[in-house]
Amino acid sequence: MFFDILGLLLIIFLFSRKHENGPSRSELVRHYDVILVIGQSNTHQGVGYDPVLDKPSNDIKPLGRFGVNNYRILQAAEPLDHFSRLNDDIGFALTFAKEYRKEYLEPGSNIIIIPGGMGATGFGSNHWNAGDTLYQDAVKRTNFVLEHFNSRLVAILWHQGESDVGSTTYGQRLDSMIIHLRKDIVGNNTKVPFILGGMVPYWVDQDPDRILLNRMIENTVSRIENTGFADPRKPFLIEKPDNEYVSIHFDAKGQRELGRRYFAEYRKLVTTGN
Repeated sequence: MFFDILGLLLIIFLFSRKHENGPSRSELVRHYDVILVIGQSNTHQGVGYDPVLDKPSNDIKPLGRFGVNNYRILQAAEPLDHFSRLNDDIGFALTFAKEYRKEYLEPGSNIIIIPGGMGATGFGSNHWNAGDTLYQDAVKRTNFVLEHFNSRLVAILWHQGESDVGSTTYGQRLDSMIIHLRKDIVGNNTKVPFILGGMVPYWVDQDPDRILLNRMIENTVSRIENTGFADPRKPFLIEKPDNEYVSIHFDAKGQRELGRRYFAEYRKLVTTGN
């Protein structure tokens, strides 16, 4: 009787450990390189998912957000758990992670992507300033992974700006966010690569205010150390078969190319130290 009760208690203990939000022992001993992806819809709403080109990888895992998967490490299948994810849409993060894996991931290690993008958000709408809701979500989720897993933050990928077109203070707010974000994430992250992406060229070129704000994003590299700019115009122009179709968004093909350009900037930063 005593051993039956003891066995039952052991089963209950193991079951509770398996299903709690915290990591399991096997997860703790594994090493993770962490990639934080934040901004608005162009972080993840590229139409044209391809099951071959966008297939998941066993060593690239996102942090879940919805329902029972909240704060759980998942399989990196598109769409990732951004706030405004859409089925059949992809972002640039998975392509970036696959490129990173080929060159920088150590044997036996894994990648965790923390998706935090939400459509139609910006500084003017009080989503991304230090202390705002989405900013705090990004900090909280990144710190959770860094504090509970054997992990290190290797990159912050940012794509945003469309909602703030016309703002004269965008550059200052962006710089302040980068500085505060690096400080608020646990550990010494003052030099973690922070890479920004340019907005859709076709959409940008139709309005002087869009051109001005895109220039503010691009010029971040001259204002803040250890930042890079993924340029959708170089080495060739990223376009769509029909640029008028959802003109503000990259399509899936453009997102994959953007992911490669984010990685090229990352490689440049870690090789030259900015």
